[in-house]
Amino acid sequence: MKNLKLKNKRKNIWSEKEKEAWMLPEEITVSEWTDKNRYLDPKSSAESGQWRTSRTPYLQGIMDAFNDIEVEEITIKAATQLGKTESMYNMIGYAIDQDPGPALLVMPRESDAKSVSYNRIKPMLELSETLQSHMPILKDDITKLEYHLDHMILYFVGSNSPAGLAQRPIRYLFLDEIDKFPKFSGKEADPIKLATERTRTFWNRKIIKVSTPTTRQGYIYREYERSDRRRYYIPCPHCGEYQVLVFSQVKWPEGEHDAEKIRTDRLAWYECIKCKEKIFDKDKSKMLENGVWVPEGAEITPDGKVHNGKTQCRHRGFWLSALYSPWLTFSEIASEFLRSKNYIALLMNFVNSWLAEIWEEKAEETKPEKLIALAGDYIEGTIPQGVLVLTGFVDVQKDHFYALIRGWGYNEESWLIRACRLESWEDVISMFFKTNYAYKNNIEKTLSVRMTCIDSGYRTNEVYEVCRKYHEIARATKGHDHLYGMPYKISHLDRDSQGNVIKGGLTLFHLDTSYYKDKINRMVHAQPGDPGQWHLFENISNDYLNQFCAEHKILMRDKKTGRTWEEWKLISTSSANHYLDCEVGAIAAADMIRVSALRPEGESMTYRPHRRHDNEDRRAGKGWINRNNSGKWIR
Repeated sequence: MKNLKLKNKRKNIWSEKEKEAWMLPEEITVSEWTDKNRYLDPKSSAESGQWRTSRTPYLQGIMDAFNDIEVEEITIKAATQLGKTESMYNMIGYAIDQDPGPALLVMPRESDAKSVSYNRIKPMLELSETLQSHMPILKDDITKLEYHLDHMILYFVGSNSPAGLAQRPIRYLFLDEIDKFPKFSGKEADPIKLATERTRTFWNRKIIKVSTPTTRQGYIYREYERSDRRRYYIPCPHCGEYQVLVFSQVKWPEGEHDAEKIRTDRLAWYECIKCKEKIFDKDKSKMLENGVWVPEGAEITPDGKVHNGKTQCRHRGFWLSALYSPWLTFSEIASEFLRSKNYIALLMNFVNSWLAEIWEEKAEETKPEKLIALAGDYIEGTIPQGVLVLTGFVDVQKDHFYALIRGWGYNEESWLIRACRLESWEDVISMFFKTNYAYKNNIEKTLSVRMTCIDSGYRTNEVYEVCRKYHEIARATKGHDHLYGMPYKISHLDRDSQGNVIKGGLTLFHLDTSYYKDKINRMVHAQPGDPGQWHLFENISNDYLNQFCAEHKILMRDKKTGRTWEEWKLISTSSANHYLDCEVGAIAAADMIRVSALRPEGESMTYRPHRRHDNEDRRAGKGWINRNNSGKWIR
């Protein structure tokens, strides 16, 4: 060691590659990196050359979520040709250059994986000088399914290959067109679950899922609903109102049905949801530039600031329809709808691939506007004339309650009396068992609640205790989608040691919720003069309206057998439907006490069958069997 001398102390002992290994990543976002280093291949892109995020401003928030250390999952539910897949490729390029780690790109089939590897990812690396510097020296290190780069490995696999999904530890997982994935990978489990298991050992993992939606059973719908569900709000050029672009606001001249004329003459426009002014295609670029991603439940101020959002959510979800596309006009979208609307297959493609919505054949749906029209001229807590009996329902949650009272009259006409959230059992007992409600025009005349149903899904023992205490006017219930053949059935809970039912013991009422939702739907849509008119009190809250309308009835199809059936489903899995459940329970309570049998005085009649003369003769002893005066009893 003493004899060891450097011939030239100033000699550089590190190679360029070794220096690069010690370099810290740049403080740069994915969108900034992409604008500097990404070039689009003319073979696969309509606009080749250097990438410009300003062309598609909505992609900036999606790509930069990749840089957020708090974000673990990114889900992109979007229409076709909006750049969603390219944004995922940009994340791959950024990881290769700035923050390397083992990565896996999963496509629906292995052939898709090979095609993307050869036709999309390899050209992306070769066209960028920055990415090209990370290519291996040996050509054999690049195959169609594996890239052994200088600092990381990038794998490609089909979702139908369980071995490819399960054999490697992965930090970055990219899943493209996941609604085309099979439900099972070979004989093994859900392919997304299999692939995600590979990321467990990385604390800084990133999982990106991308797809155009298909149906409610598709993967992307499930994953987006688990996220913070962001939508892109853009300002009206006239009034500045921030809004999400929706197809119902695309308008064209009334009476014009020629799809080709609408497209070529650019007859369609977008109508602002607030000021009703026309927004034209030339306005879209500026609107997109000023757009803001807003998570569900957050508020956006007039100056574009977001408040009360899920800022710490680890799962970011993004939704985009074709209305945001800088390459499509409103007229082209309107034209496509007119071409598709009379053909199920084409309309399904329009809903999925253009509007980025799931396809559902709706059988029934109620809008809040319909309900508002049913509001009467009485205030909450008062009883209108015509109400003869009150029923109620308590929807029990973990730490609070939703409660509702409905009044009933002749022919099952009904009026909403109260609908509110309660915080304690004391509030529940007071509202249903200790309070009398006064009539609107006669405060001396009052009614108490005749029957209350209480949901036993949560805090079951507490529910049973209350129902035992108020057993004459309270019943524990449990909802079921279908009971087939009966609106409700009874289970006896209290039994003796021999298993025999204890007379007067606690019972549980099982409710067919689909039956009662159908019945409520008929009442809500009843025409004037029909029996079963449905009323709400004035100034009904938006919370009630939205929860009542949280479900719609859709047509379900079995792909294998072709069998169809109808089911009530939440429009969004994040929607609350407590007040709808309360209405179901209140009408079930009315059934239990036979409200349908109420009749006005003077309308009740006794049915008597018409008496035939031979019956009268028989009763008088003059039938074919008779004891006559001669003592002969057979004539």
